[in-house]
Amino acid sequence: MVKKTNATGHVMNHLKIIHEFLQAHRDPEDIPATGFPFVTITRQAAAGGHLLAHVTTTDFIKYPEEDVLQGWHVFDRELCELIAQDPELETSVESLMAERYRPEVSDFVESLLTGRSKQFLLQKKTFRIVRMLATIGKVIIVGRGAQCVTQSMAQGIHVRLVAPAEQRIRWMMRKLNLSREEARKMTESQDKERRVYTKDVFGKDIDDPLLYDATFNSARMDMHEMSRTITEMVLFRAAKQGRETPGGAR
Repeated sequence: MVKKTNATGHVMNHLKIIHEFLQAHRDPEDIPATGFPFVTITRQAAAGGHLLAHVTTTDFIKYPEEDVLQGWHVFDRELCELIAQDPELETSVESLMAERYRPEVSDFVESLLTGRSKQFLLQKKTFRIVRMLATIGKVIIVGRGAQCVTQSMAQGIHVRLVAPAEQRIRWMMRKLNLSREEARKMTESQDKERRVYTKDVFGKDIDDPLLYDATFNSARMDMHEMSRTITEMVLFRAAKQGRETPGGAR
């Protein structure tokens, strides 16, 4: 059993804490580590990553006796809103939500023409906020290369979500009212961009199983089944961190 704490109220103020640190131009390392776990979800296009994140946080609430499962937050649109507040980046929440990535050549050309790379600045700020959120803990971060940015943080639980191409295409058709061909092109394009992004920025293969603690197939597992597995992983990781921290849970 994970030892209870009184820190739930503290970690529920993720946005306030991050905003204050950004305003003060402080580094992620300046945030006191809570030791609470965090989860990253990396997914194939239309495999259900956003849905899994929200189902998981909703299921966590069903365990009020476990403090480590209370006060969690999904950072997706909120993360984009934080980044978009920077006037230097000149970007919108919608463009950030799309997770578009330009290859190095295009980015290099922009840096030559403008004297700076907006994409580089965007990545730098994104990674900084992701590290801050992970340090606070009790967050689920969808995409943004979070599985690589936080790979060295012991309290992180990294999940990869996959599904057969045909199922993902059908979902995209229903969700966005697209033709089959349009949906196929969109899923393939998003998968390619995420694969290239992970390779270019981190030098990693997004499909490398060694980047993740678990890979789920949403064609074979129900969202609540996956959520239950993540719940057990969070409880175990929190207990492990407590045992390895002086004065922690026993």
